[in-house]
Amino acid sequence: MKKKYITRKVMPSIIILFLMMSGIISINIKNTSSLSPLGNTNENYQLVSEEFGEDFSNFIKDNSFLKIYKEDSDILVRIGENNFRITNQSNITKQVEILVNNVREKINTVIKD
Repeated sequence: MKKKYITRKVMPSIIILFLMMSGIISINIKNTSSLSPLGNTNENYQLVSEEFGEDFSNFIKDNSFLKIYKEDSDILVRIGENNFRITNQSNITKQVEILVNNVREKINTVIKD
């Protein structure tokens, strides 16, 4: 009875939430890279306002509080004025990877039963 509840109610909710969060994060990464590349925000704003006029320059202005920059193997998260670099070698990344693997194993065991 409990396994049916988990597979019918909880698992779809978790999967939908995960897909929504990953979609929002990927959109944030794409918007940040196109609107305000690392270090070039003011230069790009000036270039766009000169090329396309004042109306379009208000559209391109990026005032977001949270910015995510994806580089080769690192991720830079800028929250306000604070920068956080996440590398593949960091303990946080390793712990998240272990957690995701454990969740996958539990999902597989629930589905098989």
